[in-house]
Amino acid sequence: MSLPKAFPDQGIFKNLKIFQLDPIGYMEKAIRKGGSPVDLHLPMGDFVLLNDPNQFSEVFLNERENYQKSRGYKEIAHVLGNGLLTAEGEEWHLQRKMLQPSFHKTELRKLIPAIWHTGEHYLESIKNGQSLRLDTEMSGLTLTVLMNSLIHYQHEELIQKMGQHIVFSQEFIVNRIRTPFKWPLWIPTRDNKGYHQMMRETNELIQQCVDSRKADPNKIEDILTVLMEQYDPEREFVQIRNQLLTLLIAGHETSAIALTWTMHLLGHHPEIQRKVFEEVKKIQALADIDLMNYTGLEYTHKVIKESLRYYPPIWNVVRRAIKPHRVGGFEIQKGKQLMLNVYLLHRNEQYWERPEVFDPERFTHEKMREFHKFQYLPFGGGGRFCIGNNFAMYEILLLLTQFVRSFEIKSLSPEKVPFNPLLTLRPKETIEVKLIKR
Repeated sequence: MSLPKAFPDQGIFKNLKIFQLDPIGYMEKAIRKGGSPVDLHLPMGDFVLLNDPNQFSEVFLNERENYQKSRGYKEIAHVLGNGLLTAEGEEWHLQRKMLQPSFHKTELRKLIPAIWHTGEHYLESIKNGQSLRLDTEMSGLTLTVLMNSLIHYQHEELIQKMGQHIVFSQEFIVNRIRTPFKWPLWIPTRDNKGYHQMMRETNELIQQCVDSRKADPNKIEDILTVLMEQYDPEREFVQIRNQLLTLLIAGHETSAIALTWTMHLLGHHPEIQRKVFEEVKKIQALADIDLMNYTGLEYTHKVIKESLRYYPPIWNVVRRAIKPHRVGGFEIQKGKQLMLNVYLLHRNEQYWERPEVFDPERFTHEKMREFHKFQYLPFGGGGRFCIGNNFAMYEILLLLTQFVRSFEIKSLSPEKVPFNPLLTLRPKETIEVKLIKR
């Protein structure tokens, strides 16, 4: 039986135009019409869309044997190099093994004070009644958190430039992925010139970071030290750069987007925000929090989980079949690229009751025991489950606790904001809130 095609009565280039304007809307209609799996019928690759936890498990559980990163990761590698996000096979295993100890819970405990103090310092600068543009503010805050905890390097220009580079690099990468015909990078188009300038500036900033560490006589326990012990900074700077860029871009961007959407949702659900405040108002200091068990912050934890369901920062995962394989009863040919749409999965009515409703109570322990293993995937699944998931949850929980404890969040933007779904689920329009001192 052949795979059903999305909108077969339309040409592939007409479909492409619709897809580029609204990728999530196109995929949602394709699933509605064709079911899962469905061939997206686009010109730039053999994309097959999935929206079923059982089919996700067929891919993720057989991932190492049957599936690799999609061709789009070659475009990501233009920016991030061959780091943990883009590496394959044995090289990926070696990189994961090198970095994994730094993300064990026992090691992350050491970083919690830096996250807390960064949040405190940030909130001291906020005035009563001040409005914030969430996406840019949370990007700067989470990048500062990362620089204060995982890397221990403070440099204002790096934080400012990386924020700009992240937006440009996402648009640059996604435009190349979604375009069937691409100019080679050596041709001086406007985008290519912007890309080369960005990479030059990034190399210079990370070189300054490495040089600063080499000149520091003190022993600092962080990711940068791990990398500089593994790779020779003189001969293997590119390897250090690749891993740092992966952490800086992928590591802070997802937390920034998660905080943006969570605060946006709380601004539109004052009753839920009130419950969070009742829980966090008793917290006077970091010592009052047991992050290992989320004791005393159970409801706030549920709010974050529901926000990650409602607006998953990593909204789409793509894998390429390296040999034929059956998924959902259909033969998937070698070379097919499977899109596992996490956003649509988190709204699949077969697995979620009233999925369009923001309801933290769906994440009680009793209800979660009934979840399909692959129906909730904010951090991916299978062997390449996000290495930084615990760090991200601690960071989001601590910062959200500090915000709600100190300020009432009032939304200044409509509840339904259109998406700009790049590598992360970014808002297409400005999301603003006003902060009223408690």
